[in-house]
Amino acid sequence: MLSEYVRTNVLLAQEALPADPQKALEFLHAASSPPLNLSEAKHLLMNPSMIDYWYGVVYAAIGNMEKARESWSRAARYTGDFQQMQVQSVSEMTYWSAMALRQLELEQEATGLFREIEAYASALEHQTPKIDYFATSLPAMLLFEVDLKERQTITARFLKAQAAFGLGERQRAIELLQQVAVMDGSHSGAIDMRRLVMGESCTVR
Repeated sequence: MLSEYVRTNVLLAQEALPADPQKALEFLHAASSPPLNLSEAKHLLMNPSMIDYWYGVVYAAIGNMEKARESWSRAARYTGDFQQMQVQSVSEMTYWSAMALRQLELEQEATGLFREIEAYASALEHQTPKIDYFATSLPAMLLFEVDLKERQTITARFLKAQAAFGLGERQRAIELLQQVAVMDGSHSGAIDMRRLVMGESCTVR
């Protein structure tokens, strides 16, 4: 629920940005500070680079380049992410750290991070999934492992799409996003990335 709350507010900020940057900031403030009634708090190791990246975009839009660079610098510094009950060295949030490096005109570092995402995704796609808790029966374990492998493949393809887009390989990014859509039509990250790649509106769905 927390991830969808953050996603929704970031998308609303993107929608508001052209006409009302102040409203966009309000949505980003909301994304940064989930309400108590959400009943889900941010993990201390959660990577908020996407939020800080868009803070930078909004501050740049209103001409406050000092705050924009501060926001992008924060986004660029994040490493790792807490997902699926463990810390991952690379996640879909790593893309936003790389994009922040690009905004800071650190192109070599940004390219290096996009290539790191690509290498991680390639390795992930060929790894054997691990079940990190006790399975009560072999049939259940085997069934779950098939699902786990598919989920791992989806994650790998999505990360590859992010890396491809960041490296300027737009058509390859589109093809990878189409593969993700076939495997999981409700993958919110792929839906949002496709809008960015295609230059479409970011209206929340």
